Amino acid sequence: MVNTTPADVPASFLPAPAIEAVAVGYVRQSSAKTDKSEASPLTQRSTNESEALTRGARFLRHFEDIGISGWDPDAYREGFENMLKAARSGAFNMLIVYDVSRFSRREVMDAIPIVSELHRLGITIVSVMDGIFAPRDTMALIYLIMRLDAVNKESEHKSKKVRDVKAAQRAEGSWLGGQTPYGFDAERYLKGKLSLMRLVHSKKEAANLRRIVALIFKYKDQPVSKRKGQRNPGTLSAICDDMTAKGIPTRGQRKGKDRANSAWGVKTLKWILLNPAIAGMRADPIYKVKDNGTKTNTLIGYRIHRDEDGRPVMMCEPIIPPAQWYELQAWLMGRGQGEGVARGTSLLSGLRNADRKAILTCECGRPDKAQNSGAKPVYVCTRGTYVPTKPGEHEAKNSVMQSHLDDYVARRIFAVIQDATCSDASAETLAIVAEAARVFSMAQERPETAAERTEVVAERADAQNALSDLYDDLDAGLYSGPVGRERFIAKKARIEARISAAEARLESLADPESVELPLAAWLESENGDPLGEDSWWATADLADKRKFVELFVRKITVKPTANAHGGRVRGGYDVTKRIELEFVQPKRESESEAA
Repeated sequence: MVNTTPADVPASFLPAPAIEAVAVGYVRQSSAKTDKSEASPLTQRSTNESEALTRGARFLRHFEDIGISGWDPDAYREGFENMLKAARSGAFNMLIVYDVSRFSRREVMDAIPIVSELHRLGITIVSVMDGIFAPRDTMALIYLIMRLDAVNKESEHKSKKVRDVKAAQRAEGSWLGGQTPYGFDAERYLKGKLSLMRLVHSKKEAANLRRIVALIFKYKDQPVSKRKGQRNPGTLSAICDDMTAKGIPTRGQRKGKDRANSAWGVKTLKWILLNPAIAGMRADPIYKVKDNGTKTNTLIGYRIHRDEDGRPVMMCEPIIPPAQWYELQAWLMGRGQGEGVARGTSLLSGLRNADRKAILTCECGRPDKAQNSGAKPVYVCTRGTYVPTKPGEHEAKNSVMQSHLDDYVARRIFAVIQDATCSDASAETLAIVAEAARVFSMAQERPETAAERTEVVAERADAQNALSDLYDDLDAGLYSGPVGRERFIAKKARIEARISAAEARLESLADPESVELPLAAWLESENGDPLGEDSWWATADLADKRKFVELFVRKITVKPTANAHGGRVRGGYDVTKRIELEFVQPKRESESEAA
């Protein structure tokens, strides 16, 4: 017998060396649940790793897409795309999924190119629930494609059933499920055989919301003297801290598991207050969409449902009145750096004009704030220290001494008042004083008249929003064709009629009972100086001075200077060249129509 060694045998006669099985798992779930349900990510990961061990494969890693649909062809699955890149680079030769529905629910014609490519790359597809689909096995490939087709049809069938039920529930005005807005609980009831849900007030949460709104409205325009350790109770941050200190639970603490340790935050509270549901209105959340078209979970707004007249569709009893909610929105959307509640620490910081815009602003467009530290308090631009400077903006800090600017603004106002008391007052001066008198009269009008004005302004704003939404729908092609065009024209006419009716009512409320401004009293002074020691200005408290400025001034713009000492004059400092002051003016016809 002749013994042969491997060296004597031709290489082609030797068995091929075993190829190591290297496995990866693909995990997908359309909603980010962390429980131990059948197809949860936790279950999928554990099962995939166990399957790799059973098949003697070295497990490399998981590729995951949580909260992303496997059915939507437009959804970008980052984990899936990274898995394909790894496959093309030869990083693994076995792909393990819990079942083929995790792999894809798309139309079979969309899935065939992907599974065919994986097979060409020599990758074995293992489905824990469906079996093994080896590469270069035509029958296995055909069976896999058949399973994918069955999964797609099953998914489509389920989706249709869900859509039909949702459509029937929506037609009945039902709450369609999911987490209820803060302040509400869902109550289930039957109408015939159809299961419906309605929103009802959560007693404690609804009461807390009303308390929050009352605090905001109490302090949003009321100056609060800043003392050591004191803060304005009406700011969102102060309200959040107060609720935390009082142990008022968040929704997560009250009901959640994953968010049981959540805390009150300004962003969370703001979105609670921006939700139209607290005013009883039905609305859909609007989420941020990435550049690649993928919808994220980042909330950016709400779209209110409207009827044929463009009016909001009401879905439940409001926690706060709609008119108050609209006013709240204007305040919330105007929140920003330097635009918070007036603290009353200076004459000009935090003042708002009739359009609710900051009166004191930097030339760069940002509001100015009061900086009271140091021997010489200043007004300074609110641009952050590390915020990049845009072309044309001031490079260094733009500030002006409070005493210089306060004196300049006050003297400009009193010059207008002085001119108004003359027999030959200019038309411009009379227009300024007339507008100031109108605003002053509105502040003195009866509460019921002011309440009606707020209601009508809210109605007009809502109708304008409805018209904007209607044009958005037109741009999206929802009113294409002759019939659609007719519907668009009819709906537009109804909404414009609402706007016209609101405008007419506002016009009738626009001239409150005339109240004469106390011009002479404001000017009275023994030495003739309206800012002198014995003048009204010298004896008035800061809150009255701030209201006085708001009557006459629409905007103050502070320009930067390259030479801080350039304005020095004998006995003081002249800020004239650095300041643009715009007085109030009655709205022109064109502005009224645009509004």
